Amino acid sequence: MSGILFLLILGGAIFLLLKVQLSNNLRKQANVNEAKFLVSLLAKVAKSDGRVGELEARLISQVLDDLSKKVSGVSGVREYLKDVYNSQKENVDNAYETARNYKRAFNLNYDICVARLTFFLNLAYIDGEFNASEQAVIRNIAYGFGIDKDTLDEIILKFDNFYSSRFKTNSNTGIEKNDPFEVLGLSKSANFDEVKLRYKELEIGRASCRE
Repeated sequence: MSGILFLLILGGAIFLLLKVQLSNNLRKQANVNEAKFLVSLLAKVAKSDGRVGELEARLISQVLDDLSKKVSGVSGVREYLKDVYNSQKENVDNAYETARNYKRAFNLNYDICVARLTFFLNLAYIDGEFNASEQAVIRNIAYGFGIDKDTLDEIILKFDNFYSSRFKTNSNTGIEKNDPFEVLGLSKSANFDEVKLRYKELEIGRASCRE
């Protein structure tokens, strides 16, 4: 009897372990799927102007590292995300559909959509200009997220005001201050955590200006 009881307990423990493992696997797969959407949109913004600057390249590499860590335990995930980036950067025309599908797949609320858009906007502005190609991709992402035109225009205006005050011409030398690290007030050796923290500080500053 004790042997049967032991087997029942063991069987129940194995079932529970498998259930937990299945749940963890599903969670990891969901994380990979969301990372795929983020990297896809990131690629479209980064390559929309036809080139990828120094800080953009560093940010993209660090984002891939960061996302890979969040889904640790999934083998080859960074290489997979890099492949996603390389394939998606060649197709910027489906930014609207990608953003819409991302929102639907993960039921993103409005605040999260705005937060995601803010990160993509920082990437677009970081080289000192926000050209027509970048604007088109950002607008398609915003509309795919369900962000209306008036709200988007207000957000872009705040970015214009912020970045135009940092990318400016030195009146003495006539040289444009367009080093992205200087714009963010960081050294060239800054790591990605410092960059993210600086972005967060800038977002808090912009939020306080609205109040």
